[in-house]
Amino acid sequence: MAPTVNSEKTSLIPNSRDAERQTTIRTVRQNLTALCVVWMFTFTAYSGLQNLEASLNLDLGIYSLAAITGSGLITCILAPAIIKFTGCKGALIISWICFCVFVGSNYYPKTYSLIPGSIIIGLGTGLLWTAQGVYVTTSALDYSDVTGEKMDSVVSRFFGIFCIGFQSTQIWGNLISSLVFRDVNNNITIDDVTHCGADDCPVNLPPFSNQTSPVSNKPDDTTVYVLLTIYLGCVVAGLVITVLFLKPIKSRGSERDTGAMTLLTSTLRLLVTDLNMVLLVPFCLYTGMEQVVLFAEYTKSFVTCSLGIDWVGYTMICFGVCNTIGSPIVGWLCRYVGRGVLFLFAAVMNIALIITMLLWHPSPSNKVMFFVVPGLWGMADAVWQTQSAALIGVVFAHKQGPAFGNLRMFQATGFTIAYIYSNQLCQYVKLYLIGAFLVVSLTLVGVVHIRRKNRPNSTYPRAGDET
Repeated sequence: MAPTVNSEKTSLIPNSRDAERQTTIRTVRQNLTALCVVWMFTFTAYSGLQNLEASLNLDLGIYSLAAITGSGLITCILAPAIIKFTGCKGALIISWICFCVFVGSNYYPKTYSLIPGSIIIGLGTGLLWTAQGVYVTTSALDYSDVTGEKMDSVVSRFFGIFCIGFQSTQIWGNLISSLVFRDVNNNITIDDVTHCGADDCPVNLPPFSNQTSPVSNKPDDTTVYVLLTIYLGCVVAGLVITVLFLKPIKSRGSERDTGAMTLLTSTLRLLVTDLNMVLLVPFCLYTGMEQVVLFAEYTKSFVTCSLGIDWVGYTMICFGVCNTIGSPIVGWLCRYVGRGVLFLFAAVMNIALIITMLLWHPSPSNKVMFFVVPGLWGMADAVWQTQSAALIGVVFAHKQGPAFGNLRMFQATGFTIAYIYSNQLCQYVKLYLIGAFLVVSLTLVGVVHIRRKNRPNSTYPRAGDET
């Protein structure tokens, strides 16, 4: 009988391991699905408002967006220490409550209501993006461990899947605003738009304010309230899903066992002690600045100025569709062509579109270009958003909290800088600036790639993960 008992014992071991493997895979899939759904609800509201803010509230809207990203810098630095106490799930719950406050502040968009509401949501953004980075990267590492797949490929694929949900919010948020604003009347003619596009400068606004200012075409308060109520319901739905379906998770990085006071400075310490992090700062800034070009500059100076505010949603749906489709494709292509080729593709696409916007004179008589530009920009942005996070997740796999804190901190800084100079410079100057910054930042990304290739063991947790 002894051999039979030993046989039973040895057979139980693989069964136990297989059960643990299946449990891990099931948990990873549940959390990744829940994250995608939650982001679809909450950022449907935020994306819709973000694209309309500069047109609905003009200068105040731009400053409110700057307040969001500016205050987000604080929690980007403090996020690892805060998440130490709240956990990633708790951080997301706090963030969605902040989102509710921001949407509510838009019901009465005055300086003393909208700006504080923007600051509050900004304080939540540092938490939510750091928590999201930890969730996706840790889930990818767990999945890689139990399946044996290459870690770099899994991380890229998981961020691509997540971005399907995230980037699709540009579709739903803009579709909602377009349907709600469909009856808004605009009396814009070709003669009214001679200053639109790259020629739009701050000094042009007063003489044309009676003809093309977004304020003159702003929908009535009742219509705006209907839109805000729909957006508020989306955020509440995301909050409920987070509470009920998202399972708690802990970072795989060594910082999870570190004291809170040490975590308080971990984000900045990584910046000081790791040259790769320093070299990636301009790139992190660019991933924020390039989004402002579309979300604020393009919607205000090209679309609202030339066609009217009711066209903002329709044109930005093209951005959302291309971004949503492009995100998983980028994650899949990274396995075969490498991240460097994808970055080069996105850079060429951005430069081509910048040149197009510099030469293009937008007119209501030709609406095709209003859809082409955001569509192609969305394809490039799919690369920047999925692969910037994947790059950080791979290079700093054991320092996830501080690394993602730095990514979001400097991404928020890029947003803030671009929003602050938005009301001060002409469009063509801003387009030249973003083009030059792209060239510099991508050059430094190439330097990081060379450093990683020469020293794979210093950046990867396992040998053989280098692409």
